[in-house]
Amino acid sequence: MKISASQKDYSWNTLAGIINAAEAVIMSMIVTRTTNLADAGMLSIAFAIGNLLMAIGKYGIRTYQVTDFSHQYRFGDYFLSRLLTTGIMLLSVFFYIVYAHMRLNYDLSKINVVLIICLIYVVEALEDVFWGYYQQEGYLADGAKIFCIRWLGILICFGVTCILGHNMLLALWLSLGVSIILVIICICLTFHKVSGERYKQRFAWMREGTMKKAVQLLGQAFPLFGVTFLSFYVINSPKYAIDKCMDNEVQACYGFIAMPVFAIGLLNSFIYQPTLVAMAEEWNEKKLASFRKRIRKQGIIIAAITALVLVAAYFLGIPILSWLYNTDLTNYKIELLTLLLAGGFLAGTGYLTAVLTTMRMQKYLFVGYVVVALLAFCFMNRAVGSYGILGGAIYYCLLMFVLCIIYLIMLSIGLIKGKQKNEK
Repeated sequence: MKISASQKDYSWNTLAGIINAAEAVIMSMIVTRTTNLADAGMLSIAFAIGNLLMAIGKYGIRTYQVTDFSHQYRFGDYFLSRLLTTGIMLLSVFFYIVYAHMRLNYDLSKINVVLIICLIYVVEALEDVFWGYYQQEGYLADGAKIFCIRWLGILICFGVTCILGHNMLLALWLSLGVSIILVIICICLTFHKVSGERYKQRFAWMREGTMKKAVQLLGQAFPLFGVTFLSFYVINSPKYAIDKCMDNEVQACYGFIAMPVFAIGLLNSFIYQPTLVAMAEEWNEKKLASFRKRIRKQGIIIAAITALVLVAAYFLGIPILSWLYNTDLTNYKIELLTLLLAGGFLAGTGYLTAVLTTMRMQKYLFVGYVVVALLAFCFMNRAVGSYGILGGAIYYCLLMFVLCIIYLIMLSIGLIKGKQKNEK
């Protein structure tokens, strides 16, 4: 049976999402079986730093790009803006490495690990602007294929090199080279198909971008960038504190038990994503009673999923994770359960983000993350320094709880205003 374009787009995009979620897990599993726990800890913090700095590289512009049906900005403008943001990202990587070497006592090996992972994410940030263009032109599957091919190439190269050479640094450098080669080849093979007659001359799209438009685009996308950057910071704040206060082996163990945290949010998103259109219609048609009922129902679902995951983790979590990462995690059961409870609050904030966006209150989302980011910045190091991983897990759970409460207050205010408008 011939697969329709929409089915193909959905399938490849879903596969890309799975690979994106699994890349750090797979690489950590490989490292714990071929090198040592300290290497896994360096890899864990490198991914946390890389994801944070990639938020600068991508800058949240993708959303604007794929919805720019009137072509207010040309592809050259998007590409030039991405060159600016990835340039800032590279500078940030440099400054962070200098800071880490001077203040956090990073040795040469750890500097290299962080540098390579960040460079892999620089490649991803540049690739993402092409993926956005492909999606804008109706070729989402082609952009997703490039992402899948590049990361599969990285994982295969990394795995084979680690197994044969037991050298994580060599494996990472070779993987970076494979990443660069694959993305160049894939874009060269697909770009003309997507652009058609628009860019007959080679690199014509690079010459059409203007600095004025690129800077204007950065200004418009700043709120999205701010939320994304702060969310990555808050989510990974225990890792940054562990990096400052504890050693690489502890970092690895925290990374292993933190991996399942996002499972609750993932399960929850599969349930509520198909209902977003109906929810938007209820809000726009001012059906507040059914709108509230839908939110309450989803809240119950989140609580039920969280409870089920906590029960399963109590009995099976540590044995499975210990086997998965080839590491004895017996002493981290309370920490795992605490982080999973935090995952429930994180899933709640994820859903409330969708609800508040439906209500067109998305500009207030930034406020919540500013508050919890400041709390994380001020007190997370103290929590980890005094109580270790458990302190970090408990404080992270409190941060997610506070964020959830802030968003619930915003939701209540929005519903009250909506009711008042209906009564006029």
